[in-house]
Amino acid sequence: MSRIPADLVVHRVWVPEHDSDPRLPVVYVSERRRRALGAILIGLGAVLALSVVVARAAFWVAFACLLVAWAGVAYAAGGRTGFYEVDPGGVLGKYLGRSRPDVGSMRPSKP
Repeated sequence: MSRIPADLVVHRVWVPEHDSDPRLPVVYVSERRRRALGAILIGLGAVLALSVVVARAAFWVAFACLLVAWAGVAYAAGGRTGFYEVDPGGVLGKYLGRSRPDVGSMRPSKP
């Protein structure tokens, strides 16, 4: 049984290369629902923008459609999405933020 909440998806895990490294593993997770809705908004915005360009409508209308896609990106990357430490029991630990932490001396692995 996984200790990661069901609404979160693990995309990548970094583990220390050496057993002597005291750092905890780092995991990148995102929310399943947010990614799906964000992808829908991105697709909708792109299709609307292309249809406006094909119909030769005003440029600002196409730009407004791309803002919808941009909102989809922002929504998909929000919520609990980000990097976390993984406690020894397999539970998400300290939140490290949305930007990638220093994992230079760690090796990546797929979950």
